[in-house]
Amino acid sequence: MDFAHFQSMPLDGLLEVTASKEPVPGGGGIAAMTAASAAALVEMVANLTIGKKGYDEIEKLMVSIRDKAHGLRQRYLDGIAEDAAAFDGVIRAVRLPKDTPDRAAKVQQAFKDAALSPFE
Repeated sequence: MDFAHFQSMPLDGLLEVTASKEPVPGGGGIAAMTAASAAALVEMVANLTIGKKGYDEIEKLMVSIRDKAHGLRQRYLDGIAEDAAAFDGVIRAVRLPKDTPDRAAKVQQAFKDAALSPFE
C-alpha cells in the first residue's frame, strides 16, 4: 500500500484521518509532520534574514541553514509515509495466522522495522 498521499493531504484531512479508527497515520507520522513544521519555521527565519540590511556577514550561513532546513522538511514529510508503511507491516505481521512458520520472528522483525522509522 502506498502511504505517500499523507504528505500532500490538507492539514485538516490529515488530522481527520489521524482521528479516525484507521491505524495510520499514527504517532510516528504526526511526529514527522511536527518535525517538518519545525524545519519550515527554521526556513522562515533564514528567509527573513537573507537579504536583510545589517545581516550581510551571516547571509551565507543563513542560505546554508535555509537549504538544510528545506531538505530536512522534505525528509520529515517523507517520514509520514515511511512510518505508516512500517506500522502497516506490524499490522500485517500480527494478523498472520497463529500457525504461520516463524510467525513470532516475523512479528518481532516488523516491530523492529517500525521502530527504526522514527529513529531515522
